[in-house]
Amino acid sequence: MRSARSDGVEEGAAGVIGESLRDELLAVAGVASVEVDTAADAPSGVKVRLLPDADAAAVGLEVQRVLASHGMRSRVASDQAMAALTPTMAPAPVPPRPETPPPTPQPDEAAEAAPAVVVSAPPQVPAAAGETRPVLASLAFEESDSGVVVTAVAADGRRFSRHAAAVSDQAVGEAVVAAVGALSEGKPQRLLWMSAETIEGTEVVAVLVERADGTRLAGAAVVRAAKAYAVARATWAALRG
Repeated sequence: MRSARSDGVEEGAAGVIGESLRDELLAVAGVASVEVDTAADAPSGVKVRLLPDADAAAVGLEVQRVLASHGMRSRVASDQAMAALTPTMAPAPVPPRPETPPPTPQPDEAAEAAPAVVVSAPPQVPAAAGETRPVLASLAFEESDSGVVVTAVAADGRRFSRHAAAVSDQAVGEAVVAAVGALSEGKPQRLLWMSAETIEGTEVVAVLVERADGTRLAGAAVVRAAKAYAVARATWAALRG
């Protein structure tokens, strides 16, 4: 992440990824900890851990308000340019497969074969030697007479599928969170709350996810292509940081 400030756009980026953003999010009632992703020039997510007795919806709205107050100005130009591009159908680069990968989660039974729409992630940095942690590479949708199946795919080829209960934003979002959660944690995770806001021309998706042990985590991501893929990246940011 660049730290130099050359104009108003760069200053906005520095504000989003700086200590002031983290301090403001920590000041929100119900927030236990905050991690701001500064691994790339473009924003990829904010991880917020909630206290056990926190009001999930209220905390989610306050987190979005803090993000809006920082403007995310450094990301508006690049995100608008990326939104104008047609998503590539090519898979992201695959890092070396670990020598002893963990057991692969078994996908649910898929629907009838149908053309799949795939939104690829930006190129991923190969994992360090011995690293077994998966990296989210893409999200695929298969539509048939039986409905929609969402498949989350890791950069090393691992994948997990989930059938959407209905053809709606909420149902597809729940399927995305379940599939991404299974890919990340080994078992499906539950979507408690999801919201999308447009901040100075940039659409941001925020999610609140509940793990199997009851832990609640929040994440956010900029919509760069399909909204469902932003939900996947926000979920990944919440679960993996």
